[in-house]
Amino acid sequence: MWESWGSNMVVKVKWFYHPEETKLGKRQSDGKNALYQSCHEDENDVQTISHKCQVVGREHYEQMTRSKKYQDRQDLYYLAGTYDPT
Repeated sequence: MWESWGSNMVVKVKWFYHPEETKLGKRQSDGKNALYQSCHEDENDVQTISHKCQVVGREHYEQMTRSKKYQDRQDLYYLAGTYDPT
């Protein structure tokens, strides 16, 4: 995160995609909270961030969701693979 020339706060982000946003679409193996990482990076105004989320490996995700503490979390996702949007 840094301050731009125009005094706006900027953040560099790496994009993740929901399965339905990929060219192949959602696959049978994709669970409810699957995300695909990409090499796509952007610099955006900090104000465009709507919320934070947590992305973990699938095994860790399954362990976490077995716990009552994490069962209803809407901000917990697992890494299902990689995706090249180009």
